[in-house]
Amino acid sequence: MTTLTARLITILTVCLGLAIAGVTFALGYLARSALIEQAEDRARLVAGLISESANRAEVATAEIYRILRQEREATAVAITHLSEAMADIPNPAVPLTTHLAEIDARSVIDDIWVVNRFEGVVARTIGGLGEPVLGDLWSAGINPRVADLLTSGQKFSIATTAAPQGALEEPMRYVGVRGAEGEAVLVGRRSDQYRAVRDAVGLHTTLESLSGIGAFNGVWVVNDRMRVTASTDDAGELAREEIELAADSIREEEATSSLAPNALLVAAPVLDGNGIPIGASVISMPRSSLDTLVNDTLKAGGIAALVAFLLGSLVAAVFARRITRPVAALTQAAAEIDARAFEPDSLDTITRRGDELGHLASVFQTMARDMQAREDHLEGLVQQRTRDLQDKNALLAEANNRMEAELEIARSMQAAILPQTMPSHPSYAGRAFMTPALEMAGDFYDFFSITEDRLGLVIADVSGKGVSAAFFMAICRTVLQSSAREHMSAGECLRAVNDTLCEQNPLTLFVTVFYGILDVQTGKITYANAGHNPPLRVKPDGTVNTLPLTGGMAMGIMPDLDYDEASIELEPGDTIFLYTDGLSEAMDREGHEFTDARLMQSLSASHRQSLDVMLETVTGAVHDFVGDAPQSDDITCLVLRYRGAPTDDADQLEPIDTAA
Repeated sequence: MTTLTARLITILTVCLGLAIAGVTFALGYLARSALIEQAEDRARLVAGLISESANRAEVATAEIYRILRQEREATAVAITHLSEAMADIPNPAVPLTTHLAEIDARSVIDDIWVVNRFEGVVARTIGGLGEPVLGDLWSAGINPRVADLLTSGQKFSIATTAAPQGALEEPMRYVGVRGAEGEAVLVGRRSDQYRAVRDAVGLHTTLESLSGIGAFNGVWVVNDRMRVTASTDDAGELAREEIELAADSIREEEATSSLAPNALLVAAPVLDGNGIPIGASVISMPRSSLDTLVNDTLKAGGIAALVAFLLGSLVAAVFARRITRPVAALTQAAAEIDARAFEPDSLDTITRRGDELGHLASVFQTMARDMQAREDHLEGLVQQRTRDLQDKNALLAEANNRMEAELEIARSMQAAILPQTMPSHPSYAGRAFMTPALEMAGDFYDFFSITEDRLGLVIADVSGKGVSAAFFMAICRTVLQSSAREHMSAGECLRAVNDTLCEQNPLTLFVTVFYGILDVQTGKITYANAGHNPPLRVKPDGTVNTLPLTGGMAMGIMPDLDYDEASIELEPGDTIFLYTDGLSEAMDREGHEFTDARLMQSLSASHRQSLDVMLETVTGAVHDFVGDAPQSDDITCLVLRYRGAPTDDADQLEPIDTAA
């Protein structure tokens, strides 16, 4: 399988897979959402039915309680009339207690109290028996305030619940009425009988029918304070999430649902007769059946997507091979052209195709024939040009070798021009150092005896580098030596040299020069400066100072210039350091200069050493600073140490250090 075929199959397969995966995901998501929505709708319907049942149960229970209360209230009114009638009969044959016991036994009444206007118990019957010991209201758990409201005339009737103090007596619900003579009658019924009525017509029957059904984890009915008023037998305590859902249903007055990790929760509000939420019903349904249905739907969709993907991949592979087969043949033909093994007739089968690939093969075939003919022609031309270049390269190599030999001779001649030794004298000692930036330098130094007691010192820097600067340097040195013997003044000497150079300067170069005349008897140096950086004076204590400037201009620019003079007197042990700017302006790889400050520091550090050590210290500091950066300018320096007035006229020579 070629790379193009593999790419086409991969692209088609990936696109097909992404499309099928997207459709499957969308359908799965819609199916899951539909199933969940269906389950939530069913749960909302059940919750709504339970809420409606709870509402009706509350209404029915309240109506039954009202009827029962009216019944007991009517019984109490009849008893008050009976009590008032018997109060007018002296020594009745049947006492009031007997009548009350009969009423108690023949009705649903469980307890009867008759209280006079002073809240004293006149008669009592309980469970169909007259109470031999009348007792008091407090012992029966009846709040005396109830009798007080009736006997005082503040209430005609009242209902209350009593919690008796006796452990054997049961809680009662009482209805009391006021009689005409200020008496009060309280008729009571056990509370459990009311509970039986509530259970018969309330939610308990409905919720008990839901217990044990696997479709529900639990069903609860809560009031607006989130207290459970009814629930199925298998329902546990309400969790925080279920309480919050019930509160949301009451607040929003509509059914709400939530999909918990293990259950589907639905809450619906319970409304009173005025449509105001007074509670909520909460249903918890297990997610197992819902998850199973969703998983089965997704599994079926996944299998269908996989089958569609495999069939689509097979079709993509077939069509990809059909498309890439001519392209592979053209690729093979291109490789054969590169290897000079291509046969144009090998593409005849493809050129007979009527589509774009056949047209491409035909164009390629024609182009290949033209290219082969052109390559044969170019190959002959290249061979001829190669032979010509080889001959010219040989001539260039010969010329280059000759030029390098001539430059080496010129360099040796330039080095021979500069003095190699300094006259040995008891009053001074000197050393010099020079390193050209190119094959030949534009800097030069010089020293020569003017008279027996006078020594000339020169340091100069010609503008530019290379051969032109070297020739101009030789002219400057010759003119300066000649002028120095004619003019005893340093300023006059530089004036004469400048005029001569301006007349003989076809290359319009210029040169900076420092020229000093040392009196070996007194140590006095009289000097003039033609635009050169001033020399440095190193004292025996290591102090380094710059010689005062005289303000002269570089020579060779314009004639008739005056050069002022200055002078200093050297003390025994003083050292004069003459240098060109190639030393102080030497640069490292980042373009930072060595600077005069570093030069002064090196001179101060080596002021007690010999002149050789002093030069090695300075040049070593420059080399360490520059590193592997290329040399940007010629480096030249001349150092002279004054020893004092001569005591011995021995005339010996001391060598001068130079570096090519």
